Amino acid sequence: MRRLLLLLLALLLLISCSSTEAFISPELQNPAASFEEKLESIDAVSISVPFPEVYFDGSEWLDRLTVLFNEAEDYILLSTFLGSNAPRLEEMYGALMNAAERGVRVYFVMDGISSFDMTESKNYMTPLYFLRQSGVHLAEYNPLTVTHLFNPATIVIRDHRKLVVVDGKTAAVGGMNMNYISLGAGEGETQRDSMYLFSSPSLASALMDEFVDIWNEVSVEKISTEDFRVYPDGSGEYPAYLVSTEYISSMYSALIGSAEDEILVFPYLPALDKNMKSALRAATDRGVDVTMIMPVDLRGYAASGIFQELPDLMESTGCDIYLSISDENGEILPLLHEKLMIVDSRYVVIGSSNFNFRSMSLSEELALVIDSPELAALLKKHAEEIARISEHITLEDAAKLKDEEGNPLAYLFMLVGG
Repeated sequence: MRRLLLLLLALLLLISCSSTEAFISPELQNPAASFEEKLESIDAVSISVPFPEVYFDGSEWLDRLTVLFNEAEDYILLSTFLGSNAPRLEEMYGALMNAAERGVRVYFVMDGISSFDMTESKNYMTPLYFLRQSGVHLAEYNPLTVTHLFNPATIVIRDHRKLVVVDGKTAAVGGMNMNYISLGAGEGETQRDSMYLFSSPSLASALMDEFVDIWNEVSVEKISTEDFRVYPDGSGEYPAYLVSTEYISSMYSALIGSAEDEILVFPYLPALDKNMKSALRAATDRGVDVTMIMPVDLRGYAASGIFQELPDLMESTGCDIYLSISDENGEILPLLHEKLMIVDSRYVVIGSSNFNFRSMSLSEELALVIDSPELAALLKKHAEEIARISEHITLEDAAKLKDEEGNPLAYLFMLVGG
């Protein structure tokens, strides 16, 4: 019991040291400054990208990923939070192993809790260590070893990034893990999520740089950016900015601070601290319509933590909130795991980052911001279709949910656990 109390104390201390002060930065929150001007102050990689292939269905993305592995000629770089095998994933992982066996260099980073996956995948999954037998270079981020258990930071700080790079020409980012519940549960059963595939050497090169840093942080087998061929790219139609861990909160703050008309966001496990709430309140106070389309994870602590937070979230931010749980017939839908923000029908934020405290402070993340009214229109229509079958929550509804189902300890755990 004493050891558990000490661990909890250490975790609380770690949280207290985590900062989201970017959300109250006068420079980033200045509505008179453009988003592009604000990005100059953070370490965002400026690129251009074409219109992507958009996947909202895990089964379709699984098929596309299998084709990408089968067609790879030089190298494949992969990073995922939760990676495991399952019956429907065997062909895809078989394609990855075949690629390695025919000489394609395959480097794969998965978070160290992959083998402790607590989603529905736990009933089906096989750990991925077998990939090494085929020549796949596999590394784990902060594995749960006995040594790491004595360091709270290695328990709390996880690698939440999802990226794919193939041959320096094709790149993908989004929210889907490489496990059963994201890809292998079958059509209509996988989590509701998204992946974006770009034929873009410039994005592939930027993600390759990011991946090399990830790999060298966790593996004794060092690699270099010079090991992977890159290609010139003038095909990008839309300005884009790749932002990683340290500057994720600054990017969101800059975007919220520059919003003029509307912000639409999917906040998975919406534990926001006071700084994040302050930025949203500043936006609503100046007349920006802020809408959250929010999933409710019905597993264990998550739902009661969300319900505990709802009234304060609504009062402190002035946001409109929709809960996406069931369809129009009352049937429970697969969990909405998608990461998305749309601002002023122009800027789109995609990638691994949730809009919550953990992703801003306690996770390794990637976000891609794209200046594309065309992509924003497509994704706004997608979001409106989800909102149409979601429940619009009033403050009275939120108070009732908190009284009946909220749990403050569950909310604290959600704040740390994400």
